[in-house]
Amino acid sequence: MKHRTLRIVAYTLSVLAIIFLICGIVASIIIAVKAATPTAQVTFLLVGFIVTAINAMLLLGASKLIYLFLSFEEHLGQINRALKQAEYTNIDSRAGH
Repeated sequence: MKHRTLRIVAYTLSVLAIIFLICGIVASIIIAVKAATPTAQVTFLLVGFIVTAINAMLLLGASKLIYLFLSFEEHLGQINRALKQAEYTNIDSRAGH
């Protein structure tokens, strides 16, 4: 399999995003519960959720971008092989005439 390391990196980034999301939600809840005032609780909870969501989306986006580039490379290779095959077939048919 070509580009095995990049596939491992992409998979690892997606797993890290899920772990980060879970840990961020738990940490936001714990920090919000320990806050002194109700306003601080709500603020810590919302800001924690927003920051966690943004970071998790960035990690997932990076993972999906790697998968997308790998897909491009694979499909371009298939197109290249098909064009070469068509070119050779075209050359062979001309030589036969």
